[in-house]
Amino acid sequence: MATSLRPPVPLAVPFSASAAFAVYLPPGASSRLMAIILSAAFAVAAVAVVFHGHSIRHRHSAACRRAPSILSAAALGLCFGCMAHARVEAFSWRSSLGFLPGRWRIAAIEGTPVSDPRLTANGLVGYEIELSAVRSSDGVRVTAAGRLAVYARRTGKRGTGGNAFEPLRGQLVLVALRGELLPPRKGGGAWPDALAPRTVFVDADDISPLGPPQALESARVAARRSVLGALSGAAGRAGPLLEALVVGVRDDLDAELAEDFRKAGCSHILALSGQHVGILAAFVSLLLAFAVGPYRARALACVLAGLYLYVVGPLPSVARAVTMFWISSAARAADRPQQPLAVLSIAFAVALALQPQGAHALSFKLSYLAVAGIAVYGPVYEFGLRRWLPPPLSGAVATGLAALAATAGLSIAVFGRLNPFSPLSSAVAGILVTALMWSGIAGAAIAAALPFAAPVTAFITSLPYDALALVMAIAARLPSMETDSGRVGMGLVVALGAAFVYAVPHVAFIAGSRRAGSRHGSPAGQLRFPHRALRHARWPWPGHAEKIRPELPHQRQLASPHRRPFRCRAGHEGVGDRAGRGIDDP
Repeated sequence: MATSLRPPVPLAVPFSASAAFAVYLPPGASSRLMAIILSAAFAVAAVAVVFHGHSIRHRHSAACRRAPSILSAAALGLCFGCMAHARVEAFSWRSSLGFLPGRWRIAAIEGTPVSDPRLTANGLVGYEIELSAVRSSDGVRVTAAGRLAVYARRTGKRGTGGNAFEPLRGQLVLVALRGELLPPRKGGGAWPDALAPRTVFVDADDISPLGPPQALESARVAARRSVLGALSGAAGRAGPLLEALVVGVRDDLDAELAEDFRKAGCSHILALSGQHVGILAAFVSLLLAFAVGPYRARALACVLAGLYLYVVGPLPSVARAVTMFWISSAARAADRPQQPLAVLSIAFAVALALQPQGAHALSFKLSYLAVAGIAVYGPVYEFGLRRWLPPPLSGAVATGLAALAATAGLSIAVFGRLNPFSPLSSAVAGILVTALMWSGIAGAAIAAALPFAAPVTAFITSLPYDALALVMAIAARLPSMETDSGRVGMGLVVALGAAFVYAVPHVAFIAGSRRAGSRHGSPAGQLRFPHRALRHARWPWPGHAEKIRPELPHQRQLASPHRRPFRCRAGHEGVGDRAGRGIDDP
């Protein structure tokens, strides 16, 4: 009897992997044609294995027996990726300003913001506007389509005051143009160049409303501002960092602290991700588990996670984390828990179906690569680190190493910088970030109920904040890898090195299994039990593994706890005395 040590590959993994391969092909019909041909080849191979591969499927491992299902899933994933590829390309073609270039001068644009405003490093407020119409200098108004990146300069008149107009997401606005529209940025790659919007710089006074905001959006913004006010009032000087960690707003974050995070390779901590969603979900589940039970608490945590996603906005990392939390919670409720890689694959397919153009954003790629690295590399790295580090620390460092191994190639290719000490810094910072978020959220709740307790909550929150700032200041001064030329080659080298470290224990296991199999006749990678029962000569009873495996603890055979005592004198049986016959009660 042989049992495989490797779990079966979930079908969602080859489906999403092949879909990712298709959607990240260069723009053009030729790329989709190549993916369709490859999909047809996978389908033909699946049919061939079903009808002509009986000997292969019965003779080899479970992966070979599941080859038809895996090939079929890959073929379907390629077709799904082709459809997403076509949708993204159609999205890149729909940009139209309504006027022929050079014939009329565009004086103003009409549109709706599709995301919350963000503060850039230069102090500009950035908006992404979905165009609906444009106006010329002589009053002509025509419809338009596409997106426009608008950067507003904060003026002294209204930029910093409380009366400045701040357009909400989905609100129709008018943007008066004082200069020409700048062409899209080039040089970022085939897809970034195709999806890059035009850019315009205006003053804050040039943006005016054309209609009232939506009621739900006004409620969302009001809730968002209430959360920001509560965190700022309860956290004191740790408020700006807590706002970035909980809501994702970095407008008031200290520039020196943000630079330390970047140099330390821990910028992902400032971006809302699965770590923050997990901390909030655990906080909610802990509070509600005693009152409603663990299952209802998890269901309520799913609802609150959806509300949190609506309040902070559909950021790629937050949307991925909330979707994975929903999928894993549904699988647990159905008593069908799934592997993390399978949950990630399903979340990727859902994101690709809802908004395929978002898959080409850098934050989307880094978020999914990091979680995929944790799911694939994490267990192997943790197994190797257990020799030198205790379990909690080895798990945290292994998580950082796995995320770094998966994202290092893309990070070097885009930014040209890599801090090799970031996994250790992230492991230490993760503990402090958890303490900061828990103390900040609890302090905001306490300060809202008892306003006079705000100084106490601010002092408690400042303790993990000061420790985190110190750790980032030290980590930022550690040596790092920087390059201006050959970024792609360096990124490939780092990615191949991470894959080599991952493959070493697997290769050693397979080699050892083959050597053991050659001696005992068992296939490689499988655990083979002996055909002849191993039984101790003086212990004829089966089920005592300590006689076969001496390293297991030996326990003395105890009497059954269900044996009833004698009810009459010794040697005489009474009515109902089954214990004398050696029969146990049920």
